[in-house]
Amino acid sequence: MKASVMLEHDKEFACLLAFDVKVEREAQEMADSLGVRIFTADIIYHLFDQFMGYKEELKQRRKEENKHSAVFPCRLRVLPTCIFNTRDPIVIGVTVINGVLRTGTPLCVPSKDFCHIGVCTSLEVNNKQIEMAHTGQDVCIKVENIGTGEAPKLYGRHFDENDVIVSKITRDSIDTLKEYFRDDMTKENWKLIVELKKIFEIM
Repeated sequence: MKASVMLEHDKEFACLLAFDVKVEREAQEMADSLGVRIFTADIIYHLFDQFMGYKEELKQRRKEENKHSAVFPCRLRVLPTCIFNTRDPIVIGVTVINGVLRTGTPLCVPSKDFCHIGVCTSLEVNNKQIEMAHTGQDVCIKVENIGTGEAPKLYGRHFDENDVIVSKITRDSIDTLKEYFRDDMTKENWKLIVELKKIFEIM
């Protein structure tokens, strides 16, 4: 029952580690009803491995639940010889100047009054779909007008190869990265976050 109190604070610690102990059926039933996880093992190292595996499972679940709120920082340059479609969906080639571009990243152009051009819905390299692109990588991206409530933006009218494209970060997206995706962030990425915070005037 004491372990169940942790459900109010941190689910991963609402656990009982039973080393070389038999768990009676009544105790297991009570734990199940309270939402407490019981780990049992006759070898202490196995018990430790079970618990660490459980923590990793919770960590990945939280990442999955919050991935739509996480916006990783990136700065992109348009490849002017790789313009395949200029209107929704915009399909162009870009170079990742720095940071990491992932599918689902909202993109905007600070030099054009922070014009929101859409969300990156796919990335391709050599006609193969990838989930992310890193600093120095050339990639073909599809940008769609999703959830803006605005008219679709056009390449050549609202922005062109002279403009730098960046991920549209917010205070909430930064907090999500800190809370759930810290392990996926590099020092370079955090440095870029600081630079983008100044651009977007995020406190």
